[in-house]
Amino acid sequence: MGLSVISLRLTLPGAVDWEPGACFICRRSGLSTIRIGTMSSPGGPGHHAHETPLCVCRGCLGHLMLMHHTVHTDPARPYVAAGHPC
Repeated sequence: MGLSVISLRLTLPGAVDWEPGACFICRRSGLSTIRIGTMSSPGGPGHHAHETPLCVCRGCLGHLMLMHHTVHTDPARPYVAAGHPC
C-alpha cells in the first residue's frame, strides 16, 4: 500500500473578497468566507492531481491570524531560543 502525499499551502488574504460558502475549519455553511489557501495531491501514473480550495469564515480567519501572531511572538520551545541544548 503506497503513501498518499498531500500538500497544504496557506496564505493570508490580500484584498478581501468575501463570498458565501462553507468554512473548512468550523464546517458551517452559508457564511461569508475567504479563500486562504489550497490543499493539493500530486498526480502520477494512473492518478489525477487534485486541488481543493480552503476557505474560512470571519471568525476562523481571526483565530488563524491570532495563532499566527502568537507563534511568532512566543517561541514553542523557548529553551532552544535561549541557547540550551534540546
